Amino acid sequence: MFVTEIRPLNKKKSRILFDDGEDLVLYNGEIRASRIKEQEELPDEVYEKLAGEVLTKRAKHRAMYLLLGQMRTKKELEDKLRKDGYPERAIEEAVSYVESFHYIDDRAYVEQYLAGSGAKKGKKAVLYALAQKGVDRELVESVLEEDARDEYELAKSAAFAKLGTPHRLDEKEYRRAAGFLMRKGFGSSEIRRALEEYQDSADEEF
Repeated sequence: MFVTEIRPLNKKKSRILFDDGEDLVLYNGEIRASRIKEQEELPDEVYEKLAGEVLTKRAKHRAMYLLLGQMRTKKELEDKLRKDGYPERAIEEAVSYVESFHYIDDRAYVEQYLAGSGAKKGKKAVLYALAQKGVDRELVESVLEEDARDEYELAKSAAFAKLGTPHRLDEKEYRRAAGFLMRKGFGSSEIRRALEEYQDSADEEF
């Protein structure tokens, strides 16, 4: 492994760049102890010890720490470790390690999301939000089906909460309300039914 550059990140750490595109983030003391220098070859056994032992062990501890504060999806954890500068082999082993203890569980993450911030969102919004976090679409749809969410009731609840006291909507209000519900992830049929129910409730008051 040929070292092309040692790039300081802060007072304690630097990024080691290699000619094959690989890189390692190490403490400056480790760099000195391993005698790593720019424009010099790094012996394979030294690289293997750093990437395969030192950083893999460190990545496991980092992964555990990251999961203490909040639940994360597998992709979120991988991305965070990658951003922290761990090599792919260390990331793979760290993720497998925490998975073996069920510290990351995408199904549990979806269930928690649906019980929390996703509780009042439509299916489309839920699928989009969780796709951004790297959760498999089929898994999300499976959990949604098991959850037996009533999209129409959710859309109706959102409409009443947004529009207040039931009244007949003029064209501008209707378009604005429909746009709001669409952004919440509800389908066109649920939106139409919800707004019809809202307006029918106004008629029932008289």
